[in-house]
Amino acid sequence: MPPRIKTSRYGIAEWFGNDITTMTPAERQACGQLAATQDQNGNLSNAPICPFLSTLVPGARCNKGSGVCSIRRFTPGLNGGGVPVPGDKIVTVCPSRFLQHLDDGKSLFVWISEKMLDVENSTVVKETPFLRKVSDATADNDPEGNEDGEGKKAGRIDWILVNPATMDAGELEWCAVETQALYFSGDKMRHEFDAYAAAPTSVLFPVGQRRPDYRSSGPKRLSPQLDVKVPVLRNWGKKVVVVIDRFFYDNMNALADAYPRARNDQERRDNADVVWFVVDYDEALRMTASAVVFTSLESSRRALNATEPLSKADFTRNLKQVIDDSSRANKVFKASE
Repeated sequence: MPPRIKTSRYGIAEWFGNDITTMTPAERQACGQLAATQDQNGNLSNAPICPFLSTLVPGARCNKGSGVCSIRRFTPGLNGGGVPVPGDKIVTVCPSRFLQHLDDGKSLFVWISEKMLDVENSTVVKETPFLRKVSDATADNDPEGNEDGEGKKAGRIDWILVNPATMDAGELEWCAVETQALYFSGDKMRHEFDAYAAAPTSVLFPVGQRRPDYRSSGPKRLSPQLDVKVPVLRNWGKKVVVVIDRFFYDNMNALADAYPRARNDQERRDNADVVWFVVDYDEALRMTASAVVFTSLESSRRALNATEPLSKADFTRNLKQVIDDSSRANKVFKASE
């Protein structure tokens, strides 16, 4: 019997802000040792500067335990090596990864500000409390909004972009921004950390088997967030922006245009509840602006679900196959037994 051929596996694409394929063997080993230590004790005090977060906060250190920014598929190479699958999309697993400047030199927030607020230099506010427990609302003993142990507010908006020219106006002009990276399921990354920590090495074929978990990231996490935030902000006359990468976008159903007869983006924006900003990465892993989609909350829900019901005929056919399959005895029973 011929030896079993290994299929492609997802492994580290970027580590502590660096493309793993361009790092030296010694750098990969050092990252493996640091990541394994962080994974064990949770101490991030010795993390290196994050090249993405530091575009906004100069000198900011990596705040993601073990420092994996993105993952990608690898095929087996020589001597246990791993070869990136050509043309395959990398998958963003850390929200800070979205803060890299775009290939035209603009920041993500400048791109969004121009489209949503018609200004370039907006004021950026991070992690603003949005929801609070009903019990806290009745007590309301804290008019300045301070939080006791960070527990009083039940939800936050990732980023808010404010038009600074409206600070003294009757109505503050702003939009909410949610950045959604993907989770992955399967084997933990600790297997990769230990493998790289053991010795200086070239890029390895991933030890663990894992895959991007779109359903946990989209329908289970992002969709409920939109269901809570969009109706309230819509009533306030504000828009919600969602930032995702191309891999995430390609796993969604199609988003319907908020206003198909619109003559320009301003008309689309006026009629939209949710505006999706999609980024991609070039071969050098530089972030690029890929698409802007103006749509409704309802369309966003359908797109995130990324499923559709079987036809009655297909469902009936599958059901009969299960009943007739003697190997499925663990699924088919007699009601009288």
